[in-house]
Amino acid sequence: MADPITDADRAAVRRLHAEGKSRNQIARELGRGAATVSKIAAAEGLAFSGGARVAAATEARTADAAVRREQLADDALDGALAQVERVGVADSARDARDYATAARALTEVHAKVAELARNTKSSSAGGMLDRLADALLGPQDGAPDGG
Repeated sequence: MADPITDADRAAVRRLHAEGKSRNQIARELGRGAATVSKIAAAEGLAFSGGARVAAATEARTADAAVRREQLADDALDGALAQVERVGVADSARDARDYATAARALTEVHAKVAELARNTKSSSAGGMLDRLADALLGPQDGAPDGG
């Protein structure tokens, strides 16, 4: 009986696919059968047809993700600044505290996303998203650190 498919297997298939690896290359790297890789890919909405088109699409997706990261960082910083402005005109101490807490959370999101953007300039979009989730939520139990 084959080993069950794990979240680590799924993450590795997403990462390697985003790097432009073929189904057979991924299977060899993971020590899994090609059919298992195909099953994971299908469940993740990934396809292995198209060769150069897949690499070009991955590159475009990576560039799009970089733009979205920058926008997310900017939006978080703008939101933090708006919350800081609300602190000064809050109706109560509780409201002021809530606005300050929101500003802090948004500032942390900004800092983490900006750091990830700097550290993932050449990384795959899938790997970046895994690291973003780890940075914001902490690594999932049993998941290797670093995506």
